[in-house]
Amino acid sequence: MAALDAKRAFDRVNHLKLFLRMCDIGVPAHVIKLIMTWYSNITMIVKWDGSYSNSCSVKCGVQQRGVLSPLLFNVYLNVLVKSLEISSLGCHLHGEYIGCLVYADDIILLSASVVNLQRMLDACHTVGANMDIIVQYSKIYAIYFTVGKFCDNTIDNLLIGNARIRWCK
Repeated sequence: MAALDAKRAFDRVNHLKLFLRMCDIGVPAHVIKLIMTWYSNITMIVKWDGSYSNSCSVKCGVQQRGVLSPLLFNVYLNVLVKSLEISSLGCHLHGEYIGCLVYADDIILLSASVVNLQRMLDACHTVGANMDIIVQYSKIYAIYFTVGKFCDNTIDNLLIGNARIRWCK
């Protein structure tokens, strides 16, 4: 099992890629246009030491406390889950894919094999880079479980990109 944490994931959602994903899954055009209009009119102003900046447009991210934000983020991130499911890497239970569990910006990868877990990490790194999702390397852990007698075998190191992942028992 590997536990990943996406760095500032809600802030990094690329609006154009989000809208394209919504088209891919069949969201009605009028709903996409409404959300596009809503997101294209978001601006921000920075206050620093009592002074205010000029306003500027926000081109990425979903609002942290927005009612639709978790749903929009799931639509955005689902391409990662689907790519892992299509590859058939990871665990299955009664014919259902459970190799990638996602809650907000936390991702759990489940595999019965270290080799396949590495392949899943490689896929996460590749798809994540394409989606502007960056994994926080300091918050990645791999955990192994043994069945029956305790096994003290040496397990190969896992990598995501060039970062080594720490093993936990």
